[in-house]
Amino acid sequence: MPLGPSNRHARCSFIPFWISIGAAGMLSLGPTNPGSGRNISASKQQSAQPIFTPDFMTGYEPDEATASPALEIEWMVFDNISPSPGAIPWAMGVFYENPGEITDRYARVIDDPTTNESNRVLHYWLKNAVIDSGFQEHTKGRIQTGFPGQLVDAVELYATQRVFIHEDVNLLLDYPADANQWWIGIIIEEFWMGAAWLGHPNPARINLSMVPYRGAMRLSLQCESMPDGPTLWAYADTNYELPIGEWITIETGYKMGDENTGRMVVVVTNESTGERKTIFDVTDRTYNPNADLPGGTGPVALTHWNAQKLYSSDNVIHYIRDAGGVLQAYFDDFGFSGQWPAGWPSLP
Repeated sequence: MPLGPSNRHARCSFIPFWISIGAAGMLSLGPTNPGSGRNISASKQQSAQPIFTPDFMTGYEPDEATASPALEIEWMVFDNISPSPGAIPWAMGVFYENPGEITDRYARVIDDPTTNESNRVLHYWLKNAVIDSGFQEHTKGRIQTGFPGQLVDAVELYATQRVFIHEDVNLLLDYPADANQWWIGIIIEEFWMGAAWLGHPNPARINLSMVPYRGAMRLSLQCESMPDGPTLWAYADTNYELPIGEWITIETGYKMGDENTGRMVVVVTNESTGERKTIFDVTDRTYNPNADLPGGTGPVALTHWNAQKLYSSDNVIHYIRDAGGVLQAYFDDFGFSGQWPAGWPSLP
C-alpha cells in the first residue's frame, strides 16, 4: 500500500515503513538486519528496453564530453550523440553545494573499473558530509548533475541510464538500531516542479531513493510540496532487493498532472540476469496542489532535474566512511526524451 495521504492508482505491492521527520522534510527508516563513443542502443541488456529516439544521449566517452578541471568536474559540456534530427549539444553541470573540498566529494569521468573493455563512466565519490542541514547539529552531503536555467515546458520526460552502486553502500545494512535514525536513506534522482530556491510560489519535488531495510537496499519514491508542505504521496517496494555491485539500467518516466493525470514510473533491469521489473507505476498528482488554488500558478511542469545524484545525511555518509568505505556510484549511457516511447513501460 502507499505511504502518506494519497492512495491512488499505484500498480505495485508495498509495505509502509517510512516515518516523517524534522523540518528538513526528509524521511527516516527504522533499523535493518545486519575507444570511441559508446552507442547507448548497444548496451548489454538494451534489447529489454523500449526502442526510443533520445533527444540527448552520452556515454561519457572522451570524444563526447568536455569537463573542467580535469580531476574534479565543476561543469560539463556533452556532445550530443543522439541520432535525432536537429539534436543539439546540451550543457550539464555538477553541483556539490559548498562548502567542501576534493577530499570530501568529487565527480570525475574515469575508465570503467568494472570491465577490461574500453569504456568511460561518470564516477561520484562522497566521503564527508560537510554541509549544514539546518536540522539540529546534522550535516549532509551532495553530488548531483543539473541543467543550466530551467527545463522549458517539460510536461513529459523519459530517461534511461546505466547505474552501478558501489558495494560499500552495503555497510549501511548494519546501521545500529540504537543509533540516531534521522534520514537513513540516499536520494539517487530528483525532479523539481518549480524551484523553491528561486522563489517559486508553489514548488514541489519527487525523489527516487535507496534505503536499507531487512538486510537489503530497497527503492522508495515520494512527492512532496515544498519547502515545508506535506508529503503528497510516498511508496516503497520492500520486496525488491536493489542489485548492488553490478550494473543495472534504470528507466524513469514523468508526466505532469493532477490526481488523475499525473504519473511517475520507475523500471529497473538487472543487466547480469536480464530481469526487468516495474518498481513503481504511480498515477497521482505531480505538482503542488496550492498551484490550483485561486491566485495560484496553475499546473507546474518539470523545471529542474537531477538525473545523476547522491544526496544523504551525515548519519549515512559518515557511518559508511567510519566502517571503512565511501558512498560511491558510477553512471553510464545516459539518454532522455521529452516523450515516452510508444507502449512504455510495457515490454516491447
